Amino acid sequence: MRKALVCLAVALVVLAVGALAVDTGFAIATERSFARALMQSRGFDGESPALLYEPEVTISGFPAIPHILDGHYPAIGITARGVAATGTATFPHNRQPHQRRECGSGAPCRVDVRSRLSDVEVAGSHSLTQPFPPSSSLAVRSATASTTLDSVTVGRFLGIDDLTVNTPAPRGRAGGGGPQDGLLSRTSGVLMTGTVRGPDDRDVKVSVTVDLSIRSGELHLEATGFYDGPEEHSATRVAPEYERSVLDQFTATLSSLPMAWGTEATSARSSGSDLMIEGTPHPQIYSPLLFLDAESVHWMFTCGGKPC
Repeated sequence: MRKALVCLAVALVVLAVGALAVDTGFAIATERSFARALMQSRGFDGESPALLYEPEVTISGFPAIPHILDGHYPAIGITARGVAATGTATFPHNRQPHQRRECGSGAPCRVDVRSRLSDVEVAGSHSLTQPFPPSSSLAVRSATASTTLDSVTVGRFLGIDDLTVNTPAPRGRAGGGGPQDGLLSRTSGVLMTGTVRGPDDRDVKVSVTVDLSIRSGELHLEATGFYDGPEEHSATRVAPEYERSVLDQFTATLSSLPMAWGTEATSARSSGSDLMIEGTPHPQIYSPLLFLDAESVHWMFTCGGKPC
């Protein structure tokens, strides 16, 4: 009797492990299906591919098979890396940077584009083997979108080759900036260090504080002063009469940064050594084909750039 029970228990465990393995396999295949559908999306011109690399997709919901058959998912997370950013930087008084590094179509800057979709319903035909056809439409209850620029990309926009970005720890709190704080974030007082044109056309390496904001949907950087806090920085100072011209080289508006689903940025902040813009998408129906085709999103799913 005991031997029979042991055999039964082993059989049940084997079946459970097998079922879990099958479910996990379908879950992975579903994420790949959505990633491949996103790879069919077009860029801002509606023709060229929007993505060079297959995006990272995470889909929640366990067990996966019932969600796939039903076409309903609690949440889908998307991270598309290396997306081309071909916009320009506008400086105060139409000043040009010391070392111009345009993010043009020939040598675009690269950003990471993210989106999270909640309560997703797949419209149209779908199956276990093809859960997300490229032309599928998604009804979504809510969504978020963000775009991340690393310090190299920000430096190329500003024409500062050695630019570094840092988020200073909170002041006046013991242990500020330690592991307990996680990834630090700020909208003002972001530390930037780089070499720019100084007095008498000499190059100087300075550290400045920068405030981040959104102006008409575009990321604006406003240098407010020279950093003198405890973080690692350049202690170089310039004469008062040259301070404004140096700060202006860290002050600019960055245009045409790509965002998922034609989203218009509404907030900006630092995230460790990166800058991030965020917003809320407003299309009525989401399609993998329109992931980065902002113009088509606005024409098809919005009225004058606002939710219909």
